[in-house]
Amino acid sequence: MGLHQDRDEKDVTAPVVGVSLGDDALFRIGGTARGGKTQSVKLASGDVILFGGPARLAYHGIDRIVTGSSRVVPGGGRLSLTLRSIAG
Repeated sequence: MGLHQDRDEKDVTAPVVGVSLGDDALFRIGGTARGGKTQSVKLASGDVILFGGPARLAYHGIDRIVTGSSRVVPGGGRLSLTLRSIAG
């Protein structure tokens, strides 16, 4: 998934939580403006990311999935669960 912002909610002050399950992935995160500097972090199965405060609208995405690195998902692959508040 390319770099994107999670900003579909009316109220973007509530944090977003991402849960990674299955194959490892290379996660990239930047600033709130497109085209800025980014950094990459390896996500393993069970890792959790919290986007809150100034990072809430950071551009982020998955650069690469390390196929076959986990046995959590039958047949291989990765699941990404995104939890957010949609009240308002």
